[in-house]
Amino acid sequence: MVTVTGIAPGASGVTDGGARASGAADRTRNGSLRVAAVFSDHMVLQRETPAAVFGTAPAGGRVVVDLMDDQGVTVAQTMAVAQAYGEHETEAPWLAILPALPANGPYTLRVSHETNRLEFADVMIGEVWLAGGQSNMELELHTSEHGAEEIAAANDPLLRFYNTPKAGRVDESAEAASGWEPALAPQVAGMSAIAYHFGARLRAQLGADVAVGIIDCYIGGTSITSWMSRATLIGSDAGRPYVERYEAAIAGKTEEQMRAEADEWQTVFDQWNNNVAAMKEAHPGITQPQIDAEIGPCPWPPPVTTFSERRVSAPYEAMVRRVAPYTLRGFLWYQGEEDEAQCESYRELLGLLIEEWRTLWNLAGYAEPAVGYQADAGANALPFIVVQLPQWIDGQVAARGEDPRHWPIIRAAQLDASETLDDVLLVCTMDCGEFDNIHPLDKTTVGTRIADMALRGVYGRADIEAESPRVAGVAPAVGGALDVTFTNARGLHWRGTTPDTMRAAAGESGARGAGESGFEVAGADGVYTDAGARILPGGGERVTVRVEAPQVDSPTAVRYAWKSWGPAPLFNGAELPALPYAE
Repeated sequence: MVTVTGIAPGASGVTDGGARASGAADRTRNGSLRVAAVFSDHMVLQRETPAAVFGTAPAGGRVVVDLMDDQGVTVAQTMAVAQAYGEHETEAPWLAILPALPANGPYTLRVSHETNRLEFADVMIGEVWLAGGQSNMELELHTSEHGAEEIAAANDPLLRFYNTPKAGRVDESAEAASGWEPALAPQVAGMSAIAYHFGARLRAQLGADVAVGIIDCYIGGTSITSWMSRATLIGSDAGRPYVERYEAAIAGKTEEQMRAEADEWQTVFDQWNNNVAAMKEAHPGITQPQIDAEIGPCPWPPPVTTFSERRVSAPYEAMVRRVAPYTLRGFLWYQGEEDEAQCESYRELLGLLIEEWRTLWNLAGYAEPAVGYQADAGANALPFIVVQLPQWIDGQVAARGEDPRHWPIIRAAQLDASETLDDVLLVCTMDCGEFDNIHPLDKTTVGTRIADMALRGVYGRADIEAESPRVAGVAPAVGGALDVTFTNARGLHWRGTTPDTMRAAAGESGARGAGESGFEVAGADGVYTDAGARILPGGGERVTVRVEAPQVDSPTAVRYAWKSWGPAPLFNGAELPALPYAE
């Protein structure tokens, strides 16, 4: 089965990847001086850390960067020289570093080269995060649950976002039209719903004067390999097959053929979207599975082409490389659905992506190596907060009584990365999925939960609960049972069964029967059977659950919530769901 992930419903489109139109205004340029498009009016620069400012200028040219207060007084100044890497380059990159500054503003950022000058107003010093991934990170505020109410209430000029133009090739025209915007109605409607709720929570907790900026950098339906360099993919056993499949798919095709295929698909896809919009207008509250039943599923995937924004390395080249190394506090990552068919490779790829992005954002490593990224012992290990995939299953697959259990493998890869890589934090969302809808609409819970993880794990707020219960050990118990001990489990209780029953359910203690506890056990034959479970009395951070199935006399293995969609009813006292587990 191939997962139909598609584009988030109602998401803004992808640019055509063309060059800047001749004669068109370009806010990023003045003469031969250029700054990266991520620098604009209303930007947020990272506080308390040296901040990178970068662009291009004539090779050997001197670029001066000034940060000025509202009286025109310079509060920080730096300079850089455009460094050519080839003999015949006339336009060369420059990278200037502003000194670390506390949260403050507004300022004006002025960049000068000889008589050329660019100025950006209303610049704040605060906290900056990059939100990356595919469609569930892409899902915009206006299509999320309670989105209309959130948009109408949005009125925070110190929460700001930059939507990186979605492209498979560098699109300077789209970059020139982009820019930072405050979280005000109506433009906040196009912000990632998760990023909006994440940012709003940080704004509420970090202090009224601390601006928060989010760089939205995502495209629906993208594999993790779309966000990594070709050199890194070719150099890895997990990544190489992706490149080989891509090259086989385009072999022998002319661009004209690929354009025709893409145009034909786009026509079908646009009609499907129009039909979806018409059904939503005619039937407010209709769900995506109901729509799919009427008009058919999303026509996915699109054809593979050399200009596709979903090909291997495409958004890495046209998006990630265009905003790096804009100084950040860290990364938010919600992705994995598109890689279901290659789930066994996901752990290696996730580790490579984290390493590559951290190295790319390390200022000492700004010049990109020719052959892949190597781990840099001196690199600043920027925090990665990974959203573990929620529960989901295709309705038709479930109707046949099947479950490929690919999503549990990806969830396990995400958990392993958080346990084995430095500064990788994991947010459990096992209660946030929707049956037969790969784009669940509750993004408030997810965004708030990510923010709480950042507040605790990055900003040191020990008073904020953010860690889900996780298995700390398994031991034999009397009568052929297994004792599964959870940590982060103060107040451990049952609530609901699957995500569709959890919101309205009250907490329960005691025992759950087989098929409702989420636990399975296996004996020496390795065959898992649904098991009953009982939360044993006791307080503190470590709580034990006794698990047993009468038909398995001597269980040797146990797993919890190891299904694409199924019972996952354990929560701690902070109402955080327990992480899936398998031995």
